[in-house]
Amino acid sequence: MQWTRRLRFCFKSCIVGGAPLMRSVRPYQRMHFVDLTPYTRGSRKGDPPALNVGWLDSAVPFDRGPVPPGFVERLKALVLKQHHSQTRGYHVCQFCPELNAALHGENGFDRELYQACHTDGRLSSAEIRVQGEDGRWYAAPRMIAHYVEAHCYRPPEDFIEAVMKT
Repeated sequence: MQWTRRLRFCFKSCIVGGAPLMRSVRPYQRMHFVDLTPYTRGSRKGDPPALNVGWLDSAVPFDRGPVPPGFVERLKALVLKQHHSQTRGYHVCQFCPELNAALHGENGFDRELYQACHTDGRLSSAEIRVQGEDGRWYAAPRMIAHYVEAHCYRPPEDFIEAVMKT
């Protein structure tokens, strides 16, 4: 395996199924959480309890399927407005291996591509929060809109309803 260090970001480049895939070098930093399990990743003092949604990992199957018309647009609007639990580093979409290679390619770190990916949701360093009508809160990575649009991820119905009513 080849190690690459760029700025404050440290990733391990792996070859999985013939395609490069970026992983955090810190094995204890888990990015996958089962949908609708209690959120424990980075709760801040005063945050209401929340449920996980959209914390996907390429090694774990996830629900796929269509979402209601207008859902992606509403979700993107939430993503543009919210930067909850901002971190220093970032997480790149594991389902877009060409993106990992392009960001950290032979010519070094591509800041222009980084900015474009941060804007359109292919990488993330923060989360969104959505409250359902029943008062439950959902915590999702800002990449969730990208997961839905590009990789056909279908979030749980309760989350879809909460987003549609915001």
